Amino acid sequence: MRLPVFLSAPCISRSELQQLMDVIHQGYREGLASWKVKLSTLQISEEEKQSFYELFQLLIRNMNLIPSDYDQFQRKFVQFIRRQKPLLNNAHMVLSLGMFEEILMGLLLESKIPNIQTCYRWLHSLIITLTLDFFHEKSNDCKKYPSTNPHTNKTSKKESFASLQKIVLRLDELLLTSRSLEELLTDSVRFIAQVADFQRGALFWYSSVTRIVEGIYSYQVDLTQVRRVRAQESNIPGLLSAIHKTRPVYMRDAKVFFPLQYVKQFQLTSLLVTPLHGQNKQPIGFLLLDQNGDHFEPDVEIIQLVESLVSRVCMALRVKLYEHSPAAKESPSFQSLTHREQEILQMISYGYSTKDIGELLYISEHTVAEYAQAVLKKLNAKNRPEAVAKGMRIGVIQ
Repeated sequence: MRLPVFLSAPCISRSELQQLMDVIHQGYREGLASWKVKLSTLQISEEEKQSFYELFQLLIRNMNLIPSDYDQFQRKFVQFIRRQKPLLNNAHMVLSLGMFEEILMGLLLESKIPNIQTCYRWLHSLIITLTLDFFHEKSNDCKKYPSTNPHTNKTSKKESFASLQKIVLRLDELLLTSRSLEELLTDSVRFIAQVADFQRGALFWYSSVTRIVEGIYSYQVDLTQVRRVRAQESNIPGLLSAIHKTRPVYMRDAKVFFPLQYVKQFQLTSLLVTPLHGQNKQPIGFLLLDQNGDHFEPDVEIIQLVESLVSRVCMALRVKLYEHSPAAKESPSFQSLTHREQEILQMISYGYSTKDIGELLYISEHTVAEYAQAVLKKLNAKNRPEAVAKGMRIGVIQ
């Protein structure tokens, strides 16, 4: 049976599609570097890493076929699966396609390509189709070559394949149909906790500007209590070891990482902490999961599942957060502002003085003043209020 191509894909013109392909090919080197870094974090053999490395190259180098001949693109992908079958673990394949989607979406966001939400849905539908192609091919392989081991439970294997596929598709549907940012976040926390078999979950937001952590949403935890949590990152040692990581962090004993008041208030023992990342890989929060205060030790499959699902949530979240930002072409100065300059401009908009900014960022007042002067020059602003107004207008700050 032929699988549907581009499930629920939005209409996109050939010229828009070609523009999307150009952005992807221009970012090939950057994307390949990100892919190598991500592969290095996976607990798989060097042979498997080489296989997934080749997968990235295959997909990128053949994406130019999509506008004119998607069938040929699909055939090349399926042929690769057939050659590499012994090395392609199902969970790792789903995770790798999710990483591929994340990398490409990052390139599109950096390029400020117009109509980014439509491009996201188009790219997302492509990844779903490739995922279905993979499972379809694996399923056919199971039928052609049944196991010779009499102790192998074929039904349970098929059920696990189908279950993994359903989880990914269910989350994708949830993300694409969320009507608001609040709905996306609350539903995501509940969904991930339930499918990964955790009894509680809490989502905390993090500002890289103010270095403040605050609770925003929860699952099976008193939301009022979660939202009362508001602290500097330096007051929560556990964050310093987790917020800048790229993978979930397992904390066997919460007392080592979190203030005693939170340990007692929420009856914390073992925790799985997964960071969330926004544009340019900046940390924007973390998801905390546990077993209602009971000790647990998550297996590798659960950690990988949570990582993959949170990664997909982050991609959808970035679209929600930045979908209304004006296009960068409205201001050629936007690209020239460094991350530190944007941080300082954001803090100026909050009303912080030069001294306050220096203390929060651990730099001298003189250095803050130099950064501020650079911002005024790049935005062609006469003073700080005008710089703030321009920064908000072009989407540099919020």
